[in-house]
Amino acid sequence: MNERDLLFIGGGHAHALAIRTLAMKPIKGVRVTLVSEQTLTPYSGMLPGFVAGHYSYEDAHIDLNRLCAWANVRYIKGRVFGLDLQSKTAQVESTEGAGHFECAYDIVSVDIGSTPDTSVAGAARFAVGVKPVSQFAATWNALLEESRRNNSGHWGVIGAGAGGVELVLGMAHRVNQLNYHLVYPHKHVLPGYPEKLVETVERKLINAGITLHPEFRVSEVNERGLRAVSDKALVLDQSIWCTGASAAPWPQQAGLQTSDRGFIAVDEYLRSCSHPEVFAVGDCADMLHDPRPKAGVYAVRQAPYLVENLRMAFHQGNGKAINLQSDFLSLISLGEKSAVGCRNGMVVSGRWVWRLKDYIDTKFMRRLNQPGEKPAMGSADDVPMQCAGCGSKLGPELLHANLTGLPFFQNQSVKPALQQSEDASLWTVSEGKVAVQSIDGFRSFSQDHWRFGKICVNHALSDIYAMGARPVCAQVWINVAFAHPRLQKRDHRLLMSGIAEALKQQEVVLSGGHSTEGMEDHIAIVANGEISESTQWKKNTPREGDALILTKPIGTGVVLAADMQATAPADAIDAAIDAMLLSNRNAARLLADLTPSAVTDVTGFGLLGHLIEMMENDAHSLGARIDLQQVPLLRGALALSRRGVRSTLYPQLQPLLHQCELTSSIESARVDLLLDPQTSGGLLISMPLDAAHQFIERFDDHAVVIGKVGESSVRVSIH
Repeated sequence: MNERDLLFIGGGHAHALAIRTLAMKPIKGVRVTLVSEQTLTPYSGMLPGFVAGHYSYEDAHIDLNRLCAWANVRYIKGRVFGLDLQSKTAQVESTEGAGHFECAYDIVSVDIGSTPDTSVAGAARFAVGVKPVSQFAATWNALLEESRRNNSGHWGVIGAGAGGVELVLGMAHRVNQLNYHLVYPHKHVLPGYPEKLVETVERKLINAGITLHPEFRVSEVNERGLRAVSDKALVLDQSIWCTGASAAPWPQQAGLQTSDRGFIAVDEYLRSCSHPEVFAVGDCADMLHDPRPKAGVYAVRQAPYLVENLRMAFHQGNGKAINLQSDFLSLISLGEKSAVGCRNGMVVSGRWVWRLKDYIDTKFMRRLNQPGEKPAMGSADDVPMQCAGCGSKLGPELLHANLTGLPFFQNQSVKPALQQSEDASLWTVSEGKVAVQSIDGFRSFSQDHWRFGKICVNHALSDIYAMGARPVCAQVWINVAFAHPRLQKRDHRLLMSGIAEALKQQEVVLSGGHSTEGMEDHIAIVANGEISESTQWKKNTPREGDALILTKPIGTGVVLAADMQATAPADAIDAAIDAMLLSNRNAARLLADLTPSAVTDVTGFGLLGHLIEMMENDAHSLGARIDLQQVPLLRGALALSRRGVRSTLYPQLQPLLHQCELTSSIESARVDLLLDPQTSGGLLISMPLDAAHQFIERFDDHAVVIGKVGESSVRVSIH
């Protein structure tokens, strides 16, 4: 049974390798969590090849979600903006801008890289920073688009270390119609490298048509280009900053000892020099005993030492002092598929050197993106006997501590609403209204407890919105997985934080609940609302001539199924989570003035199952005609369906196709997505065509017309 938490902040190279190693040989009793702002984190060694067009975006990026799913590591997408070193919690901000939460740890390791040093006047405003690399990879696409619009101009790269040289050569290879400049303060590029290698690279730069500007020490960046300390000016259309590195401010603000440059100061065991429960690696750390330049190769070589020292830290043992070699094989790509390398003073170059670099880089990425058979999880024997019945409840001290301070919405019609202990809550329904009640819930599909809590709220309230009702209050049942009480308290707190925040955002009172423990995390929510019976939306009252509208793309079932197998692409997971975090509240509010004929929400029975329910009206011979190409799909869902990925509920939904008429030419993989069970799916709306156009114009998300209602002898025809 896990008793303690190891928190990795940042998905840098050292952490990615550490996660893989710990998956094969876990630290007994320790749960591992990764918090990363990016699901796809770039491998710096392949960035120049990506820029040059030799590698795709996916080739050059580590899929952290897939790696964590394979390694049985909890993955939370978010940006850490602070540490509380006393309470041992990290402050995490949602990447969707939907709020923030705390993540507790016993030991934490930081690997967040660095940001560009833009202390030079105008650099922050007028230059594009190469670091953090994750942001530059996205920025490169925008630069490519600009180069297509303006196929002439002058682009300058400031900084002639290995990163600057590789970058400018990669850019020149990819977009050769521009004029490129390499700006640096020294007499030659690549200071510290062997003279023969420098000569080879400078010759390559000149042959590639790149103008060199040695001894140009930049004093200002402006909208027209650069100005040097000597007052010399260089006119540029685009300035790309590839020199220096600065530290994130929050480690120092938290109270960690930092170097004179602001990076986390660590000792020979990669521990913080001021707080031994904090480790740091990669560009965000400075080894005071053995300073090294900021380079990815050192982060990779730190990984095994990090794993060993983390293991020892949990076991109160002696650490292993880091001992990095001073000389290593250095390979620099030269734009086209050639490279130059050196080690121990020996310099080699040519296409075979690039092939060697490509082999090393792709082998490294295969270890992380295609790690092999999933490691086995702990057996049931690892969990001591736990009581059932009321003996499975969580303790009152835990509940009180976790509920205190959460953001609850208040409504005078609901009492006591957790303000005082009562056996049940009272709810006074507004005059002229009737009560609406629904219950929904499911086992956890994610170890990101905060987001899971929010998604469960959106899913449960969707039934209320689909009737045109206003949700008023909710009760929640939480089952947290067996673990040490310390970890259960942390998980319960995160779940409740997400639930409370989602309810408050939708102005719904949390009026009570129940918490237990069991084999896995599970949430169920009773949603209560109110409505005037005269304005209630029905499910099966569509009208002939109505347009059929869907407010969210479908595909969460196949994406989550792939994620459980550790095969879901990162962009598909991100798209699915974003869709599930989108409440149907806004869509329901916009519909209120447009009087829809029929409304339902798309959940477990898939789009087709809920559409068939909508058409089940014996008073009319109506059917739905669906244009399959118009049905919006989540990014990556169709590719997964073509691979044969299906939800385990899919076979039970297949008989629904017997009620349909299918055009023979349509693709079966698309049809199967109509049977894909949706978690926190959108609304399916039947409404007159003119009202449909008004709704789509007002709704700023993904609502589209997917078909129409007409006289028919079959429930649904698909073409």
